[in-house]
Amino acid sequence: MHNIPYKKHVLVCLNETCKCQGSDKVFEKLKARIKELDLKKTYRPSRVLCLGLCGKGPNIVVWPEGTVYCGFTEDRVEDLIQKHLLGGEVLNDLLYKENISG
Repeated sequence: MHNIPYKKHVLVCLNETCKCQGSDKVFEKLKARIKELDLKKTYRPSRVLCLGLCGKGPNIVVWPEGTVYCGFTEDRVEDLIQKHLLGGEVLNDLLYKENISG
């Protein structure tokens, strides 16, 4: 068991590349919805400077399990909250996929 004050942290990259792709809007909507749904004591959205996946953004990591989402858009915030955070369902279409060169 992790010794953290929240069930999960949602880390949203706000570095230059992700920000140009709308991560600031994703973060603000996520923060507002968590507050509206009275989930602030359980789930914590946090800004981070870089997740190291520039060009795949906006990028999000759900911690502590380490689920990485790429190409995350504002219209998927509700799915993240309802399906992932509350329902335990991974959003497979947004999961980070490593580029494999053959």
